[in-house]
Amino acid sequence: MGNIVLLDDLTINKIAAGEVIERPANVVKELAENAIDAGANKICIEIKNGGKTFIRVTDNGKGILEEDMPLAFERHATSKIRKIEDLEKVYSMGFRGEAVASISSVSKFTMITKTKNDILGHKMVVQGEHVLEREDVGAPQGTTIIVEELFYNTPVRFKFLKQDAAEFRYIKELVQNMALANLNVAFELINDSKTVFRSVGNNSIKDLIYILYGKDLKDNVIDVNYNSGNIEITGVIGNTFIARDNRKDQIFFLNGRNIKNPILTNSTDQAFKGSIGIGKYGFAILNIKMPADYYDVNVHPTKRDVRFKNEDEVYKAVYHAIKSTMLNKEFLGDNQIEINSEKEKYVSNELSFVTNNLASNEILKNENETVEEAITRENKRKVEYKYLGILLRTYIIVEIKDELYLIDQHAAHERILYEQIKENYKKNIQNNTQMMLVPQVVNLSHKELQFVNENLEMFKNIGFELEPFGNNSIKVNGIPDLEYKANKNDLFLDILDEMISNERTQVKDVEERFIATVACKAAVKAHMDLDREEVDYLITTLLSLKNPYTCPHGRPTTIKVSKEEIMKKLSWKFYIFSFFYVILYWHNTKKVLL
Repeated sequence: MGNIVLLDDLTINKIAAGEVIERPANVVKELAENAIDAGANKICIEIKNGGKTFIRVTDNGKGILEEDMPLAFERHATSKIRKIEDLEKVYSMGFRGEAVASISSVSKFTMITKTKNDILGHKMVVQGEHVLEREDVGAPQGTTIIVEELFYNTPVRFKFLKQDAAEFRYIKELVQNMALANLNVAFELINDSKTVFRSVGNNSIKDLIYILYGKDLKDNVIDVNYNSGNIEITGVIGNTFIARDNRKDQIFFLNGRNIKNPILTNSTDQAFKGSIGIGKYGFAILNIKMPADYYDVNVHPTKRDVRFKNEDEVYKAVYHAIKSTMLNKEFLGDNQIEINSEKEKYVSNELSFVTNNLASNEILKNENETVEEAITRENKRKVEYKYLGILLRTYIIVEIKDELYLIDQHAAHERILYEQIKENYKKNIQNNTQMMLVPQVVNLSHKELQFVNENLEMFKNIGFELEPFGNNSIKVNGIPDLEYKANKNDLFLDILDEMISNERTQVKDVEERFIATVACKAAVKAHMDLDREEVDYLITTLLSLKNPYTCPHGRPTTIKVSKEEIMKKLSWKFYIFSFFYVILYWHNTKKVLL
């Protein structure tokens, strides 16, 4: 007898289940995707014990024909494709025909379904390769799948499942992402008999973001609508005041399918670069639509990994979709300021902006054109504002019509210095050093000295003039030629300490982080007194920048307070004050009368 044998169907299904079904979230994904393919606009998902013991997915889709029910439990039985050529034009969520067979092989699986033309629904219970029950039942149109005792016959896989709460979190994130990808479908998630998530399916991504993230985030996202040939990109991005410490809130869909791809993340990071804080990541939820033959989703059974036929085209499309949206004045936030003044009473300047109604393909006419160049060629407008004073020796107060703006003097100066240093660094300007009257000798630790030696050229290009001074000492002869209010003598050590302590600094980010650190340490601090000339300099210079709205680390440079907000804050206090004033007046009058 030979060594090669043909595996039985149950073993084959269990192997397939190991590829497709790793945890309860995979079960929910496969069943919900089948519901979407069936045309459902309402999907209810109920789980217990993190999905380990009970999962029920109910939809109002077209249902399954009675004669097709047994075939649904066979491997590679599907209604989505007919031949190999169909893989090049598949738009459905599923097409392998493995999900139902794989799930039913490792659980007790119940299917209840009814089509539009059926009088009664049909029920089928399968466990392993055995049909335990089959009967007609009363049921609404659509399909209900119940999965019980997942991995009951594969104890090794069950053992590697996490705690119920952790498995539930996987499911919750999955369902929320599916809702974001399918705005026309109302999703409901029930965990241990408690509804934890419900979407309305009204095609509004901002309404859904309000449910998922809250009002503050909803108010700070901007719609993305971009079209470039065969690639269409919709969704939202966060404005300058929304930044994250990781890429968790960068979510991408391809024709409604949640995917991961380094091309998309790299393009998104590059598009946000310079507009949000260094080391931060932009908020983006993007649905990319393109012809099915532009990509290959048949890479992994989970269908999350895809390959694009033209990666450069996809990269550019995502980059320009985000960049063109940034030209929208909403991206800059309500805090955007443009300046115009007269002599000492007003300060004057101009800030370019792009109006809301410009189409993205009109904004970026040339793919090689930068956003800054595009902004420059757009129309300009001037807004007059009045300087009022400084609050708490930190915030410059400016009035624009019926609105107040608070400008953080430190954040504003930090942004100014950052742009100046970066420009000099980029142009390799050599005359950017201010020689010290008395050179400073500093003793360094081994780690500090190593960092200085490894980045000596970077220090020089920034404006530092350093020379070895024996043992672990460095002599500081010159520092960057900047507008200083901070202590010059502490600058070198402050910068070095910040760079060494920042363990997140990666090689590719060292220069940018270094420039930002120099700007931060050299900038004026809170509670430093500024004269009127210095204030005017900060305002005019800040507003001449391409991105004046945040410091390099992502903090807002300006905060706007509208007249409505002021009135809202003061109105209730006014009424309370009036009430107590009336009481006090009546009390004093009563005493006089007595």
